[in-house]
Amino acid sequence: MARNGSGTYSNPYPNFVSGTVISSTEVDTNNSQIATALTQSIAVDGQSVVTGDIPLATHKFTAMKVGTASTDSLSLGQAQAEAFVWCGTAGGGADAITLSPSPAITAYAAGQRFVWMASGSTNTTATTVAISGLGAIALQDNGAALTAGQHAAGKMFMGILNTTSTVQIMQVQVSGNDIINGNTQFNGTITVGVNDTGHDVTFYGATSGAYMLWDESADDLLLVGAAGLNVAGSTVLASVDVTAVATAATFEPDGDTSAGDNAALGYTSVLGAILTGQGSTNDVTLVNDADATVLGIPTGTTNVTMAGTLAVTGGITGATSINNGQIGGRRNLVDNGAMQVSQRGTSEASVTTSQYANAPDRFKVSGNNGTWTISQDTNAPAGFSTSFKMLLTATETIGGTSYWMVQQYIESQNLQHLAYGTSSAKTVTVSFYVKSNVTGAYCLNLYQESDAGAKNFPKTYTINSADTWEYKTISYVGDTATALDNDNTSGLRTQFFVVAGSTYTSGSAGSRGDYTNGTFAAGQAVQVDAVDDYWQITGVQLEVGTTATDFESRSYGEELATCQRYLYVLRADTDDKGMGLTGQAYSTTVAIVPIVFPVTPRAKITGIETTGADHFALTVAASSRQESTGVAFGSGGLDGIWLSVTVAANLVAGNATTLWSANANASIFFTGAEL
Repeated sequence: MARNGSGTYSNPYPNFVSGTVISSTEVDTNNSQIATALTQSIAVDGQSVVTGDIPLATHKFTAMKVGTASTDSLSLGQAQAEAFVWCGTAGGGADAITLSPSPAITAYAAGQRFVWMASGSTNTTATTVAISGLGAIALQDNGAALTAGQHAAGKMFMGILNTTSTVQIMQVQVSGNDIINGNTQFNGTITVGVNDTGHDVTFYGATSGAYMLWDESADDLLLVGAAGLNVAGSTVLASVDVTAVATAATFEPDGDTSAGDNAALGYTSVLGAILTGQGSTNDVTLVNDADATVLGIPTGTTNVTMAGTLAVTGGITGATSINNGQIGGRRNLVDNGAMQVSQRGTSEASVTTSQYANAPDRFKVSGNNGTWTISQDTNAPAGFSTSFKMLLTATETIGGTSYWMVQQYIESQNLQHLAYGTSSAKTVTVSFYVKSNVTGAYCLNLYQESDAGAKNFPKTYTINSADTWEYKTISYVGDTATALDNDNTSGLRTQFFVVAGSTYTSGSAGSRGDYTNGTFAAGQAVQVDAVDDYWQITGVQLEVGTTATDFESRSYGEELATCQRYLYVLRADTDDKGMGLTGQAYSTTVAIVPIVFPVTPRAKITGIETTGADHFALTVAASSRQESTGVAFGSGGLDGIWLSVTVAANLVAGNATTLWSANANASIFFTGAEL
C-alpha cells in the first residue's frame, strides 16, 4: 500500500545502508508505491478526479470562485447574495411570464425559490411562469390561481414551488399604494407613522359606502355609511365627554329583548330624554328580569298597556276616561248581565213565541219556531252563579224565516254619552261567556233604532268546543251618521242569535248598515235545531272602549232595583202572610189597595198579571181573613197605582183592610214598563 488508509505514506523497505548492495527489487517496489501515492493525490492544476469524500476537519476552502453552473461549488459570498435566486425582471407576457435565474435550473423541484421584478404589464387573468426555458407552470396565491391585478407591474415578487407544477407567490415590495392579497398575519406591533405624524387608515366593509376611517388630520375614528359598532363583550367607558352640541342625534342599539327591534334615545330641551322604538307590536316595551312585558306602548298609538297591577301612592290627575268611558259610575250598559235577578221565576217550558219568560229579567226571547224551555240555570263559569239557558225540547224545522234570539233593549236616554250622530261617536265592546253543544259561528247583532231609522251591525263569534264555557269579546265602532233619540224608548239592542234562517243570513257581517232582513243575523252558520240542543250565556257586558274589561259585578240588591224600573213584582214566599199593603174597604165586597213602587218605572204601569185571584186574601175582622175572588188594575200615576180587590162579603165600608197571601206562590206582576 502506498498509504496506510489514514493518509500516511511509509516506504515498504527501510532506508538503504551505506556500503551495502542495493536490491533492484526493493528499489522498484519503493518507486512503484511512490508512483501510486502520487497518482492518488490531488493535482493543483485540476487534472485529478476525486474519487472519495475529503474530510476537511476544521479547515476550509479559501479564495473560491463564484459558481456558474448547478454543479459548481457555492461560495459564502454567493450564498449571502442569493444571486442564484434573483431572476431580474420577468420576461414573456403579462399572463405568461418567463424567469431566467443564474445559474439556470435544469428541472423543477419542490422547495425551489425565486425572486423577480414584474415587468411593465399587470396580469389580467390566471398567470403561468416558465423558468430557465422549462415548461410553463401555474402561479398561485394561497393555493388559488391568480386573478387580475395580483401580479402588479413593477412590483417585486417571491415564488416558491410547492409542487413541480405550481408556484406560490407573494408580493415582497410594499410602498406607496401597493396591494397585499390573501391572508397576512403580523405577529409583532404594527405602527403607522410616527408620533405627531400619522396617516389615514381605512377599513372597508361588504356594503358600498360603509367603512371605518382613522382620519389622521382630524385625529378622529369615523364610522361612515352603514358601518356600525357591535361590541359582543363588556365595554367599560371610563368617561365620555361631549364637547359640542349633539343635534338630531340618536343612540340606536340593534336588538334588545326581541330580535330585529330598533330603539332610539334622543333629547330635546322641551321634552327632555326621549325613548322611541319601531317594533311591530309596541313602540316601547318595559320588561322585568324574566323578560316578561310589564308595560307597553302599542305601535303608532299614545296608549299604554300594563300587564300587572298599578299601585298609586299619590293622586291621579288629568284622567278623562277609563277605556274611553266614564271614570266613575257604571261601565256596563247591560242590566242583570250576570243573570242574578229572575222575578218571574226560574224556568218556563213550552215556549213557542216571543216573550219575557220565567228567566233572568231584562232578557227577552224572540222567535217563531220550535219549542223551548227557558231558564235561569245554576251552571255558570267561575266567578258567576247563574246563566240564561235555552233548551230545545221539540224538533225544529228551520225555514228561511225561522229565527230565535236572546236580546236586551237599552234605553236611548242611557246612551247619550256614546255621541252617536257626531264625529265623536264612541266604540263599544260587548263581552260575555257562552256555552253550547253546537259549535260553529254565531251572530251577535247590535241593533240600533231611532226616529231616524233602524240599523243592523252584525258580527260573529265562534264556539270552538262543545259543552265548554268560552269568553268572547266583540267591538263595534260608533255611528257618526245617525243620532239616538233622547228618551225612554229603545236605542240599542244586543241580539244573540241562536237560530237564523236563510232570509236573515244572506248579507255580510262586520259592518253597520240600514236594517234589512239579510243582515239581521248575517254570519250565523250553525243552528240549535235538534232535541236537547242548548245555548246559554252569562257575564254580558256592553261598555265604552275598544277593549273589554273585567265584568262589573254588582250586588243583587242593585241589580234588582235596576230591573224593577222595567218590571215590579209583588211576591209572597209563604201562604197566609201579610204582603205589607193596607187598603180601605170601599164596600162590603171591594177594597182599594194602593201600591207605591220602590223604583220609578220606565213608563206608567198599564196593567197587572197575577198568579190567581184566589192566591190573595183581605182581612175582614181582627183575626179573620177572606180569600179574594178577583184582583184588578185600577189607575194611578207613574210612581204608584191602586188595586181593586174583591171578596165575597164581610168587608166594612170605610174600614182599613190588609192584603194577605193565600198561596205560597202569590205574585202580582205590574206590566207596561218593559221595552
